[in-house]
Parts: sequence; C-alpha cells; structure tokens
Amino acid sequence: MRALLFTSFVLLAIAFVEAKKQTITVKGTTICNKKRIQAEVTLWERDTLDPDDKLASLTSSKEGEFSVSGSDDEITSINPYLIITHNCNVKKAGCKRISEFVVPKEKIGGTYDMTYVTLDILSAKDKEKC
Repeated sequence: MRALLFTSFVLLAIAFVEAKKQTITVKGTTICNKKRIQAEVTLWERDTLDPDDKLASLTSSKEGEFSVSGSDDEITSINPYLIITHNCNVKKAGCKRISEFVVPKEKIGGTYDMTYVTLDILSAKDKEKC
C-alpha cells in the first residue's frame, strides 16, 4: 500500500513539474444590431476532468472594446473559450444572453483578434438567463 501511495505521489510530482504556463489574449469589439455595446467578457479554460478554470473577466468599454488575457499551467495544451454575457436581442426585458466562443488553439501563446463580435446572431451555444 505504501509503495502505491509513493508511486502515486511521484507521478503527481512529475506531472506538476512537466506542466507549463500557457497564455492567451483575446480582443475584439462587441456589436448588437450594428451598434457597439458594453458586455461582460470572461475568459475560461475547459478542463476535461476538473471544473473549468476562470482565467480573467472584465466589462468591455462603452464602445464595446475589450482585451482579456489569462494563463494556466497544464501538461497538455489549454482549451480556452470566451463567454460574453449581454442583453442583445433578449426575449424578455431584464434577461441576459450568454454566448460562448471557441478560441483557436493555434492562438495560444499569442493574441486572438475577434475583430467585431456580432452578438445579435444566435448560435446553438447561446443561453438566456432571466
């Protein structure tokens, strides 16, 4: 039993040492019906086994502009995605729409410029919260 615990500890220590810090920056401008809007922007990293990691969060400017950066230590490549919470084309007043956007893996270590993020187009991953 001790040998199993020791082996598990050693493997865990090796995995921790092998993990490398990976950084991503995402920037863009939030748009609703051809107008710039303010929105909540959150950068996440999807974990397979654990709960997802929140890397960074901010509110875009009144002109809708944002630049959010975050990093995480992982053995394998990080799997970043962006959540934008907004009120563009919601069904009921007071509700918020939550839109998810995938960040391409090849942008890890650099900047992903989304340019204009058109929030009035519904996607399959959009959710509405009231």
